[in-house]
Amino acid sequence: MQVLKLYPNVIPVKGYNRSLLVDLQRGKSHLVPNDLIDCLEESSISEVKEYEDFILDQELGIVIDSDIAAGLTPLPTHYYPTSKINNAILELDENSSWSIPSVLNQLDELGTQFLEVRFLDFSSLTKNLKTLQHCSSETTIESIQLLVPFNAELKSFLDESLHERFFRLSTIVVYNAPSGFELVSNFYNLVFTTQETVAQEHCGNISMEHFRLNTPSYTRSKHYNSCLAHKISINKNGFICNCPSMNLTFGHVDDTSFSKVLLNGEFQKMWPLTKDKILVCSLCEFREICSDCRAFTLDDIENGKPSKCGYNPFINLWEGEENYLSEKECGIHFENGSIHIPEEQLKQLNARIWE
Repeated sequence: MQVLKLYPNVIPVKGYNRSLLVDLQRGKSHLVPNDLIDCLEESSISEVKEYEDFILDQELGIVIDSDIAAGLTPLPTHYYPTSKINNAILELDENSSWSIPSVLNQLDELGTQFLEVRFLDFSSLTKNLKTLQHCSSETTIESIQLLVPFNAELKSFLDESLHERFFRLSTIVVYNAPSGFELVSNFYNLVFTTQETVAQEHCGNISMEHFRLNTPSYTRSKHYNSCLAHKISINKNGFICNCPSMNLTFGHVDDTSFSKVLLNGEFQKMWPLTKDKILVCSLCEFREICSDCRAFTLDDIENGKPSKCGYNPFINLWEGEENYLSEKECGIHFENGSIHIPEEQLKQLNARIWE
């Protein structure tokens, strides 16, 4: 018997109204009816005939003998953290006085690979860039992203400061930028954005621009929260936290070691919170490729949908699109950590919107 089989790198994600086929190898996704996912679970090719051309044309699967299909190896989803802290965020302003060398030394001991440094003003950049450059050169850190504010003197400062190669630097994001400029370098990316600040109110936005369609991100998000797991942050005042946008802190970096913080169960509490455990997100077709935010959540519920996500999976519309309604406007409410969905009301809404 012949069956239609998706390739192992093509992941079906079933949502409330529709599904997504995620091609991890090509970094592409395809919206499909839920019926397709249901049919693929059947054994007969005749039951999926109407979808066969689409699957084959998009190179998402193959028609093979059922005995061979049964022996195909699925995509491994095991994930083993390579370090206790994989990524870190440092936040600096002109009044920040905590020790960057000490922090980088601790990150090195924990095997940190990725570092983001948010300079909240120009003076903190001019004051600390050289220290950051020299103290990170012999650490486990592989990639450093700098978020720096636009300033009339920024280009000349960077040209002079980066004359000596910054080995770990991968990206400079210039925010509040009215225009761009070029720097002579082939070693890092230079990005300009009109976003005015990198303060807390601009954190946690969820959009299709942030979707991640690759195997490492997918396998990691199956086991851990895509934002907070194996992350540590230092806010501008030197307090240790999961994320600079979160109020809960775990001591000051001057008198509390990262190793001690890691022993605090509260610090790692959110790490296992995957999208499958988050209200609303667990029913969204984009959940396997989406980013997350625990600093700003719907109705301040710990496992609530990110409040800065403008997508409603119950009617498949983004905020700003015609006929968009929020979950609350669709009659959905939360009680005692559970979600209550008015099935009949949603059926009528979707019929009015889409039929």
